[in-house]
This record gives sequence, C-alpha cells and structure tokens, in this order.
Amino acid sequence: MPKVSIVIPAHNEALNIPSLLESLDSLRQREHWDCEIVVVNDNSSDDTGSVASGLASKLGGVKIITRVSDAGMGNALKEGTSASSGDIVIWTMGDKSDNPETFPKMVAKIGEGYDMVFGSRYVKGGSRGDLSLHKALLSRGYSLVAGLLFGLAVSDITNAFRCFSRRVFDSVRLESGDFAISPEFAIKAHKAGFRLGEVPTGYTDRKEGRTTFKIVKMGPRYLSMFKFLFRRQNAR
Repeated sequence: MPKVSIVIPAHNEALNIPSLLESLDSLRQREHWDCEIVVVNDNSSDDTGSVASGLASKLGGVKIITRVSDAGMGNALKEGTSASSGDIVIWTMGDKSDNPETFPKMVAKIGEGYDMVFGSRYVKGGSRGDLSLHKALLSRGYSLVAGLLFGLAVSDITNAFRCFSRRVFDSVRLESGDFAISPEFAIKAHKAGFRLGEVPTGYTDRKEGRTTFKIVKMGPRYLSMFKFLFRRQNAR
C-alpha cells in the first residue's frame, strides 16, 4: 500500500480540528494505512495552531505547518502538499464538510489506474447535503460548462475534496492562491493527459466557525480559469 498524505488547510478552525483529526486517525488505523496528516495553519487568529499541535503530540503522524503570509486556501494546499511525503495525497477541508468515509473509495480508485479522483456531490449516490441550493446550482453549473469546454468527464471540479497521485501535483504548475485552485488543478491535470475519475460523496456544511468563501468574489475567479482553453499546459 503506498503512503497516503492527508492535507488539511485550516484557517480559524480551532473548534473543528480536534474531532477532525481524531476521526482521521481512527480511519487510518482502521484501513491500516501508512499515513501522515498535514495540517496547514493558514494565518489563523484563533487557537488553531496550539490545538493542532496538542493533537499532533497525542496522535503521532501529524505534521503542523504554520503560514503567516500569503493567506489563502490554494496557497495552504500547495505548501502542505509540497511538504508532504505520500505517494497518494488527499485534500480535505478543515471545516469537516467532507466525509472521511469517502477516502478509502478514492484511494481504491487510484489503485484502479486513475490519477486524480474527486469526491462528487452530483453523481449517483452523492448528495449536496445541507449545501445551499444556490451554491449547489453554481458549482454544478460551472462543472458542467467546464466539462463541455475542456472535455472533462467529472462533475464536481469546484470541490477541492480529491485524491491524487503525487506525480500529478509534481507535473503541473498551480497558480491560484485561493479557492480557484480547485478547478485550476482539475483542468490542468486533464490537459496534461492524466486520468480523472470520481466517487460519490456527501457534503456537510460547517457547524463551527465562519467560512471565508464569498461567491461574489470567487465567481469571476472561477470564470478566469477558462483562460486555460487558450494556453498551453504549463509544467513545473
């Protein structure tokens, strides 16, 4: 079994990190994975760092990265992935919106020959859960349009929740420092010839803390990803 790295961007997630790390620790033990967990404390103003460090000492196999500049989910994911050592990488959010029970399904699909596997809320068996209807319509609609333009055969590219082979990350140059990294990575991986797949997952809106995602701000950023229609694939 290849080593798995779970990378978690965390901005002011002190209330969510304890239960998230404990659930992930239970999962990796149950699956008998050689697995590290990388928490990227991204410019938090709460106790995310100290809480995560305390859990790291207790659980083992947890790496804490503290970022004090260039805030943004994309920057946190890039730094966390670069610092990780796994052959397979899973991106999951610090707000507990992603279902850990989906992780083994994604890893298994990597084992079937896929290079990047998305947790999709929009395939049979998936669910948007308590994600608001307008956000679901926007994310689904964007993925449909991107699919038509780029020939993507996956349905949820705005969702950062995914699993991928390290060689995919090492083969493309990611530019986005914010939430736009999600569609950017999908589009660039597809254009580079990697095999993309998906498995159904459910979504749970955060119960603690506040989101930094703003549709008004990110809408134009997502649309800017269509520029890759006219650009050659950029390698690292």
